[in-house]
Amino acid sequence: MRCRSCGNQVRRGLGVCPVCGASLGPVHVLGHKVRCRSCGKRVPSGVRICPHCGARLRSTLRTVISILVVLILLEGLVYVGKFLVPWDRLRALWSLVDVPEVTFLVTPTFTATRTVTATLTRTQTHTAVPTYTSTGTEPPPTETATRTPTGTRAPAPSATPQPRFGPPRLLAPDDGLDIRGGDAQISLTWEPVGALAEDEWYAVSVTFLAGGATQYSGSWTKDTYWTLPGTLYGRAGQTERSFQWEVTVMKQTGTKVDGGREGVAVSQSSVRRTFFWY
Repeated sequence: MRCRSCGNQVRRGLGVCPVCGASLGPVHVLGHKVRCRSCGKRVPSGVRICPHCGARLRSTLRTVISILVVLILLEGLVYVGKFLVPWDRLRALWSLVDVPEVTFLVTPTFTATRTVTATLTRTQTHTAVPTYTSTGTEPPPTETATRTPTGTRAPAPSATPQPRFGPPRLLAPDDGLDIRGGDAQISLTWEPVGALAEDEWYAVSVTFLAGGATQYSGSWTKDTYWTLPGTLYGRAGQTERSFQWEVTVMKQTGTKVDGGREGVAVSQSSVRRTFFWY
C-alpha cells in the first residue's frame, strides 16, 4: 500500500507510516514482532517507526549483545592465530611430508639378440681287450682303455715389439736448402737418441735421381753426423739435383756378402729432409 501523506510504498497492515509517521488506518501486525519501548505494543521487526505510537524504534539489547559477542569471538580468533598457534613448527612438519610424485608407467620393450657358436672337436678311442687264464680260480677280466682327446686351440696373438728409441731429430742442413758447388762439404747432423749398445748404429740413408732412376747411398755410424762423399755430386743427373735423407737407429744382426751390415730397426725413422746441390 502507499502512504497518503508522503506517497512512499509501505507494507500492508501498518497503522502509521514508518517514513513520515502519518496514520494509515487500522493496525494489522503481521510477521515477526518486536516490542515498542514507548507504547509497549508489539510491532513487526524491520520497521523504524512504531506504527501504533509513532516513536522511533531502537535496537534491542539482545541485538547489541549479539554484536558484542561476535566481535569478541573474532578478536579471540585473531589472538589465538597470532600468538598461540606455532606456525614455525607447522611449516617444519609440512616440509617433512613426502608428497608422492605421479609416475607414468611405461612398459619397456627389449630386443635381445644373442648368437652363440660353439665348435667342439673331440676324438675318443676306447679299446677293451679282455684276457682270461684257464686255472682253478678264474681271475676277473683285464680291460685296457685308451682315451685320446684332441682339441684345436687358436694361437695366442703375438705382442708387437715397441721401438727402443724415438725417431732421431735432424739438425742440418735445413729442409729445402740450396747448396752451390761440387766442392762443397755437406755434413748431415742430428741429435743423439741416447746411449747406443755395441751392436747398435745410426743408419743414414740418402736417395737421389740419376737419369730418372733412384740411386741410394748412406752409411752406418756411431757419430751423430755424416759427411757426404763428393762423388755424389757427379753421380746425380744434370737437371735432377734434389737429395733426400733420413736417419734410423739399427741393431746389427749379421754381415752381408759384400761386407756391409744388416739388421733390424730399433727406432722409428726420422722425418725426411730434402736439399738441392747445384
